[in-house]
Amino acid sequence: MPGKAKGKAKTINEEKKSEIHRMIIDLSETTAEGLEHINSLTMKGYFEDTAEIFTDVANSFHETERALLATMENYEESSLKVAGSKVTEAMQLMLLAYEGDSKARPMEIIQFTLLPAYRRWQKEMHETLGESAQSAYH
Repeated sequence: MPGKAKGKAKTINEEKKSEIHRMIIDLSETTAEGLEHINSLTMKGYFEDTAEIFTDVANSFHETERALLATMENYEESSLKVAGSKVTEAMQLMLLAYEGDSKARPMEIIQFTLLPAYRRWQKEMHETLGESAQSAYH
């Protein structure tokens, strides 16, 4: 009997992990929507009005990475971590633009650096977590 209880605990752990992965994917979609909104406003000339949204997007991404680190055994060595580092670098460039760095061009950064990096990271995340997250729906 003790062996069964131990096995069941592992299943519950895997179920929780799958649920967390589903929530990570859902949060990544909301984060992508925030980035798209920042892009849209920036293209219309309202970059200064996007600072609060950017803060939320950056926090969301940071929390997503923390959850991945907590639920993936080899996250630090994964291609997902590498892709996430590219997003972090692009967000740092955007931060320079918000801080008024004259060399940082927000429209170029978001269109040609941040959004593409985020999309690559999101694709990698879907591929990495796909099966685990899908099992949470069943």
